[in-house]
Amino acid sequence: MSFADRLSRAIYRRHPPFPWNALSWILAPVGWLYGTFMRVREAAYANGWLRSTHPDSRVISIGNLTMGGTGKTPVTVFLAASLTQAGHRVAVVSRGYHGSLEGRTAVVSDGSSVRLTAREAGDEPIMLARRLPGVPVLIGANRGEAAERAVAEFQPDIILCDDAFSHLRLRRDLNLVLVHGRDGLGNRRVTPAGPLREPPSALRRADAVIINTTTADDPAVTDQLLRAGFRGPIFRVRYGAPGFRRHPGGETVAGETLANQPVLAFAATARPADFFVSLRRADLQVVETKAFPDHHAYCEADLQSLTELAAQRGIGYLVTTEKDAVKLPARASATGQILVAGIELIGEGDDLSALLALVTASDR
Repeated sequence: MSFADRLSRAIYRRHPPFPWNALSWILAPVGWLYGTFMRVREAAYANGWLRSTHPDSRVISIGNLTMGGTGKTPVTVFLAASLTQAGHRVAVVSRGYHGSLEGRTAVVSDGSSVRLTAREAGDEPIMLARRLPGVPVLIGANRGEAAERAVAEFQPDIILCDDAFSHLRLRRDLNLVLVHGRDGLGNRRVTPAGPLREPPSALRRADAVIINTTTADDPAVTDQLLRAGFRGPIFRVRYGAPGFRRHPGGETVAGETLANQPVLAFAATARPADFFVSLRRADLQVVETKAFPDHHAYCEADLQSLTELAAQRGIGYLVTTEKDAVKLPARASATGQILVAGIELIGEGDDLSALLALVTASDR
């Protein structure tokens, strides 16, 4: 793990251990300056000093205030699938991180076929395109430009913007913000002194907060939200792993057949521990785990190393995420041993129904 990764993970905590707490204090003035800039920027958009745009479609942002993963993509999948089933024409706009086309506007999928590769578009847009048949998926650093192209080519009545909370150039009809149930807002400082992209007060722009409780549901997180000035509805969700399929091939493998089989789980996500927890909740015997850097581009050597580790531990299957599966080499020594876990969103009580009701209530 790089120094930057260790720093990022340490300062997510509300009380970082030494020496990370000391380093956070040293970087606090830089974080304060950046936070001040973000406040001025927010005011400039709110008062019309900076121009924002809105396409001829409802726009819903699924974002977060913190660096790193909070579960935005599974929420995007849930909303897109649910809204499509309800008869809405939906398009998804994503950033396209770590793709060769990053920074450009492009159509990843027209709803019937996937036009780009993970190398070109990044892993998350390709995963979204594969999970959402019938839903166009676009990428663009300029979300407004990408949204306008979505309207021009596909005429959606709802555009879901994955990871767009701080993209104020595009006006939204609804702002959904994801927060991690264990780490919350971390030490409440703005990067590089903490994990926040904007000061905590930015949460006042949110229409709802969704707490990802896969690994924890710390009451202190709710206290952080209230201290930041958020007064809207709070929903709680977690990941579930309802089924598995072979990679490649796609044949379904019932979870019951894996119940007594030791597995090695690997992931290159912002929070791989959440994925590992979801597998254990699905009654898999996860005896070995391997975390790679987020958006890691796998090579044959990676899978060879995983295969050798599995053989040493007497493990027959490697299990990974859908996001990781789109980046695995086509020809790999581990072919036949890899299972891809399908992730679903599970709400607390009727939270998913209430979340969907909030989204559809914003119809204009």
